[in-house]
This record gives sequence, structure tokens and C-alpha cells, in this order.
Amino acid sequence: MTDLTTTVRASRREFMATTGAVVAAGALAFGDWTPASAQAAPLPRRRLGRTGLRVTALSFGAIQLADASHRRVLDYAVDEGINYIHTCPGYTGGRSIQIVGEVMRTKRDQVYLAVKASPGEVDDCLRILNTDHIDVLIPDTNDNSDEERERYAALREAGKIRFSGFAAHGDMEGRIARTAEAGWRDVVLVRYNLVVADQLNPVLDAAVESQKMGFMAMKVAEGPGEFTDKLTRLIRGNANMHTLTPGMNSQDQVRSNIAAIRAAFADGVPHQDLEEEAAEEIALACTDCSACTRACPQAVALDDYRRVDLYLRRGDQRLAEDLKRSIPARHSLAACTNCGACTAACARRIDVLSTARAV
Repeated sequence: MTDLTTTVRASRREFMATTGAVVAAGALAFGDWTPASAQAAPLPRRRLGRTGLRVTALSFGAIQLADASHRRVLDYAVDEGINYIHTCPGYTGGRSIQIVGEVMRTKRDQVYLAVKASPGEVDDCLRILNTDHIDVLIPDTNDNSDEERERYAALREAGKIRFSGFAAHGDMEGRIARTAEAGWRDVVLVRYNLVVADQLNPVLDAAVESQKMGFMAMKVAEGPGEFTDKLTRLIRGNANMHTLTPGMNSQDQVRSNIAAIRAAFADGVPHQDLEEEAAEEIALACTDCSACTRACPQAVALDDYRRVDLYLRRGDQRLAEDLKRSIPARHSLAACTNCGACTAACARRIDVLSTARAV
């Protein structure tokens, strides 16, 4: 991992001097591959848009890391070649970022870190993560103002972050388009799966074409089909989705996901066209357009309730409970008047309110 180790260990002064050259060289292409071991095929890498970072096509979503045993899972993932980790100070009540920080004591020079946090949380994150910089800062925000851009510029100048981005849970097409137009964010963490891939691909393509933005996929497990088949289909489906970031909390998950990504890039390996085989089921699924939330006269956080439902369906009880507790009372279902505006606004005619009440 010569390119990664050199970059991480470079001085801040050297980094600031060379950033322009790295960005200029950041055309989308497959990077050089470094074997995880002599016995295994290497994990393919893609350039993360204009950042120039060569990230593995499978990155590690740390959203499920919660106990001491999970440190061994992350250690194993890095040893097997995954070089990009995503965490957040809010995941699992703060345990996720603590576990990542423990692993970073010995493995920081082997990985890039993407952290979903606000500019004001950066100093605390650096301390917990045992590092002096975050590679990609990706808060969940709609703010593309000049004031916000200046905050990120100050953090970059101080050497605390390298690149800026944001996480998009709802209104993804609109948020990506507006951010590309603003032109100063580098990376997007976006919900991307078989349900929404065809819908989002043109938006991703346009953002890459105009701004060379980098894209990370979260919530890749929604929709029908086996999980590993989904990884294969998604990473083959669009070269402008640069890395898939599923949550993982066991070595078995890491092994199967790595195998799926290797298979996706192997010549002549067949894969299911899950979108064709399950077109009807996909047509009925939520696309996170946020029309229901915008239509609610009481400002109920329907996007958050949908995410609670997702976490429950995939077995993440703790994440679901934490998210549900975090919804402010003024935006909870207690404010709902049963007017039906949410369901009426849904282009797929999902019974939005029933789904929200079921969680």
C-alpha cells in the first residue's frame, strides 16, 4: 500500500502543496491493486472522484460496531485489504467510533477514514479516533452556503480534514444536483441499492461529469435477492458508484462481502439481474424521494420512521431504537392528525402512515 502509507504520513505542508496535482489527476479509473494475501485475489479499487483517493470497492460501514468482539472484526477487515472505513460519533451510542479509534492505534496508516460528523465535532472525533486528520468529512446536511464552505476550508487549512462531503438519506436526487451545482463538496454518501439504482445513476453520472464527485453507497441491502448478489449487481451497474459501504459486524460478513466484490470484477463470472427478476417488488418500494415528509403539514419526521423500519427489517434493533428515540417530540407521530397527505403524496402509493405506526 505504498500510495496510501505515503499519503497518510506526508506532512500537512506537503499535502497542501500537492492537493491540486492530486485532484487534477483524479480522473475515474481503477487503481493499482494490492493483494491482501498471497493466496487471495486482490480487492479492486476505484478512485473516489476528484479526491484522488484509491479506495477499495468494498468499504467498511461501522454502523453496527457495538462491543469488544467487534474490534476483531474491523482488524480482520483491514488485514484482508479493505482500506476505507466509515463511522459516526452517533452510531451505537458512541461505541462505533471508539472501536474504530482503538483499531486506528495500530492501523491508521493502512486506511482512509470517512466520518459523518459536523464541523464542530471534528476535534472530538480526532481525539477518539487517535488521529490528527479525517480524510473525508460527510455530515448529514443540506447546507451548501458560503459560510459553510468557509468552515470546511478552515478545517482543511488546519490539516484536520482533507476532503468534504455530505450524507443524503432523503431527496437524494435534488440534494446531489444542488451540491454539484454549488461545486465545493467532494464526496457523497448516498442510499444506493437495487430499488433506486436506475433512478439515481443519471444523477450520479451528471455529478461526476460536471464536478468529478466521489460516491459511497450506504443501505445497499434493501430490495429483493441475496445480499452478495446485490453487491455484485450494484458495483457492476455503475462505474461512478465508487465504493459500497455495507454495515458489517462479523468476520463471516466480511469474508462473504469480499468474495462478492472479487467475483463482481472477475472476468466471465455470471450474476443475477435482480432488477429484472424482481421488477414488480422494486416498483412498490420506497425510493426516499421525501415527498411524504414535505407534504406533512405537521412536519412529522417520516423519513426517519422509514429508516427505523429499514433497521428493524434487517435486524438492527439497537439502531432502530436509538433513531426512534432521537426523533424530537414536535416531529414525532404524536403530532400526526391522520390527514393522509403523506400517502397521497407518495408516487408509489405506499401506506406511509401505517408503516410509520408499525415501528
